Parts: sequence; structure tokens; C-alpha cells
Amino acid sequence: MLVLSRKPGEEIKIGNSITITIIGFERGVARIGIQAPKDVQVHRKEIHDKIINLNKLSASTNINDFKNFVKKQNLNNPMKN
Repeated sequence: MLVLSRKPGEEIKIGNSITITIIGFERGVARIGIQAPKDVQVHRKEIHDKIINLNKLSASTNINDFKNFVKKQNLNNPMKN
């Protein structure tokens, strides 16, 4: 892990397309700004972990259970609702 010290207003570059700017510090909390291309996902770690867990759950869903759920919900024909 690379550890850097930065002051508010200073930046960190990752490659040519990602810039992290130190916005400031308040009550022991660092505020940062991240500029990245739209195709680069940027999430807080806790959100990233939730996405990973939901993807794993989706991948482990039984296809027949899903088909039965869709039938019960009339999702095949939304105009019937």
C-alpha cells in the first residue's frame, strides 16, 4: 500500500485518467473528490461489498425458482396488472 500525505487542494493522479483531490478535513473526517472516466466505477468500500454480495446471490439463484417467481408476479405480461 502506498501511503501519501496531502494538504487540502492537493491532488493524487492514478494513471492518466483518475484524479483524487483532497477537499478538506472536518472533525477527523477527510473529504476527497474523485474524477474518473464514466466507465470506471467508483464506490465506497461498503457499497462495493454489497454489490459483490448481491452479484454472488444473483449468480446462485436457481433458474426454475426465478421462472416460477416471474409467473406468479405476472412479469411476463405487465399489461395484465
